[in-house]
Amino acid sequence: MKRKLNFVFKIKYALIALTIIMLGAIVLSYAYGEGLSSIRNTVVSIFSPARNLVISIRDSIDEDKQSKSTKEELMSRIEALESENEALNQKLGDYNSDMFELNELRDLLALSEKYSDFQTLGATIIAKDTSNWFSEFTIDKGSEDGIEVDMNVLWGNGLAGLVTEVGEGYSIVTSIIQDDMNVSAVSSSTRDTCIVSGDLELMEKGYVSLMYIQNDAKIGEYERIITSTTSSKYLPGILIGYAYDIKNDTNGLTKSGYLIPVVDFKHMEHVLVVLTTKEQMY
Repeated sequence: MKRKLNFVFKIKYALIALTIIMLGAIVLSYAYGEGLSSIRNTVVSIFSPARNLVISIRDSIDEDKQSKSTKEELMSRIEALESENEALNQKLGDYNSDMFELNELRDLLALSEKYSDFQTLGATIIAKDTSNWFSEFTIDKGSEDGIEVDMNVLWGNGLAGLVTEVGEGYSIVTSIIQDDMNVSAVSSSTRDTCIVSGDLELMEKGYVSLMYIQNDAKIGEYERIITSTTSSKYLPGILIGYAYDIKNDTNGLTKSGYLIPVVDFKHMEHVLVVLTTKEQMY
């Protein structure tokens, strides 16, 4: 930057010097008459292009300085706009998060009204296992809130899992998609029995196993599957999901297929705990 300023000063000095020389020659030519007119013309013809060149260089430098100033102003404006855009994106993210939570709470309210025969308690998920799914998670309610082992846990439109461990201020819930979880179920329309079996590997495709369906059962595609009265731990009549791709087994006696869970086991924040176990109900 300092070198550029020195160059600018040198150009200015050269311009001043050329101007003085030209003015001196012109004054002398007029002072001494026609005898020096040829000198005047020569000086003008020699130094005018040089002077014009110096002026052109000076103007170019001034334009460069102005362009640099404009560029700096534009860069400053761009940085300000980027900062403003980042702030707006943050606000939008907060808004979307708030809307997701609000919609989830509304769903829980609707779910509690749907199962109004049961006394329920809302809880927030505070931890989960390391898998992609909420196959096992911790909620912020425990024994001091009336939570007990084997209480059913609901989310969205139906059954999410079962309380399997209880602490004073927390509880652990095991989801129905966990590999070792089985739920006795029936078709909501035909009352044909079946077993919903958790399978985390299958969940990568969006469903779990539906097994032990009698060969003469009339469970159709996308039939509603609910918990049965014969389940030892799950309360009856809770929606689990929808039957899919039911086919005859090789033994010729049973059918099997898949169940698409009604619960979104990838996106959970709040759940509803039914404050009654199956054992307490009967």
